[in-house]
Amino acid sequence: MEKVFFIGEIVMVLLLVDDEFHVRQKLLHKINWEALGIDSLLEAEDGESGYETAKRSKIDILISDIRMPRMDGIEMARKIRELYPDCVILFLSGYSDKEYLRSAISLHALSYIDKPISPEQVVSAVREAVEYCNNMQNSTIFATKIKEARLVRLLCSPTPGEEQLISLLKDCELSPLSFSDSRTLLLQSLSSDGIPVGIMEHVDELFTQNSLRYIMGDYHDNFLVIHLLSSNERLVSDLSLPFLHALLRRLSYLLKNQSYFIAVGMLAENLHELYHSYQSAVISLQQNFFLGMNSISFAEESDTSSYTPDDNFRKNLLSCVKQKDADGCFRLLDSFYAAYQSHPSGLISMVREDYYACLSQLFQHCLAHHIDFQSASSQQLWDVISSAHTLKELHTIAVNLYQTYFDFVRENREEASVSGNIQRLVEENYGNPSLGLQFLSENLKLSQSYISQLFKQETGTTINQYIISFRINMASSQLLKSDRKIADIALCCGFPDQNYFTKLFKKCTGMTPSEYRRYI
Repeated sequence: MEKVFFIGEIVMVLLLVDDEFHVRQKLLHKINWEALGIDSLLEAEDGESGYETAKRSKIDILISDIRMPRMDGIEMARKIRELYPDCVILFLSGYSDKEYLRSAISLHALSYIDKPISPEQVVSAVREAVEYCNNMQNSTIFATKIKEARLVRLLCSPTPGEEQLISLLKDCELSPLSFSDSRTLLLQSLSSDGIPVGIMEHVDELFTQNSLRYIMGDYHDNFLVIHLLSSNERLVSDLSLPFLHALLRRLSYLLKNQSYFIAVGMLAENLHELYHSYQSAVISLQQNFFLGMNSISFAEESDTSSYTPDDNFRKNLLSCVKQKDADGCFRLLDSFYAAYQSHPSGLISMVREDYYACLSQLFQHCLAHHIDFQSASSQQLWDVISSAHTLKELHTIAVNLYQTYFDFVRENREEASVSGNIQRLVEENYGNPSLGLQFLSENLKLSQSYISQLFKQETGTTINQYIISFRINMASSQLLKSDRKIADIALCCGFPDQNYFTKLFKKCTGMTPSEYRRYI
């Protein structure tokens, strides 16, 4: 999209409102606001103080938490929008329930940023907001469409000002009767290039060919709102969902290599119901995350069922990791993915959190066992999870990381020394009474004499001495940490005979197990 700007200086004012001091400080000091085009940066600790700040200074961009004391972000943003109708709103929230989503829809927020917040996410959202403000204020491209765009925005509000609405309808040569049979379409571009060049021409050509009347607005880098209107030639209510699907598939073909979501709202029977059509389209848009890239969702076909992972899922997944069972691990991940895919009404934030927990669990296992296969902080891991636009992308990230882990473990196991493999087997099987030279030989598929000789060369001790020493160490730990009977401890450490265990224990420590427990 070609952009033309007027020559002249525009002062861009941004207000940051969040009741968490550390969040404000993180954003204030870790982002180069000047480089983003922000000339004046204001802050407030809650909705009430944020509104008072806005009354003293015109606000171009508002970044606000949703849940705050005294006055929440929704109410504050609504009051600020009354002062400055063109103010761009970016919401921060760890609460992704549908009630807040519906409230935020009414304010037409440009972006929703999930907590925990990364400065990179905020930078991207602010950059988009600044560009949007500049386009709205300076671009000559929107000169002929500005009133139509304002009308589209107004129609996305639950309580549009009556006088302003009548005025804009007149300017656009429309009447309330024009919306007696209408529907909202949303197109969201997911590519870094934004809405493709010429999309307005494609829409006009396609819709005109099919005798469809429309108005279009809120046209910025990645989001397009289209209100379909009835005409003498064609009523919107006569358009079947299969027809709309085919029409939008044709539009998607014109977008070529673009990545996008398309959502279709409910049918509206009058001007004021169009807001509900827009609202239903936004909520339906959430389903595209589950449906996949370049998908089309319809509010009428929304699935209300949801999926909650089984309590044993992560436990079983970790068990497969510990047992080096790659096939079992991938089967669990695939079933996890399929379950979410078949229930596309869940909260996206919860899905991300579930996948984050699966990957975080893997990283914690590696850390506990000194497996240096990945080095990523919790924030970096969350940033990777947040970068996924679809459930399929999220699943691919998880599968690839687990595959990388199993490849790493396999390669390192193959390259490990004989002594290292023997030590690993002893650690995993010390409670097995059959653990010995023959057991190790069969598992390593190497001769007994060969592994005995190499182990002695690499460690300076025999295999049998190492097994006894390891078992005694494990028994010593249990004697101090538990009240279990000595016979039980002996058995779980691979000594079926308590007398033999006591004899070896005293030889190694200078005390009997009872004395060790009493005096150490």
